[in-house]
Amino acid sequence: MAKKKNPTVGDRVHIIFWDHAENSPDALKFELYGAISSITSRAYIVRCWGYVNDVDRAADANTDNETTYAIVKKAVESIEILK
Repeated sequence: MAKKKNPTVGDRVHIIFWDHAENSPDALKFELYGAISSITSRAYIVRCWGYVNDVDRAADANTDNETTYAIVKKAVESIEILK
């Protein structure tokens, strides 16, 4: 298991985490690549599909053009901060 690190907003990350699963005999392990867009007390908010430039993001009123996921911190097995 990789060592947990403390990412900050803007870091590009690879996260391995446990997720719930309906009608499954156990939780499932998943992975996610993306950029930390915010951090709450409970979760890392990761943008995995989004604008490269903040100016383009600000100019577009359609928030459906980006995809983010909230990954519960206690479910995280490892975080790798990518270069």
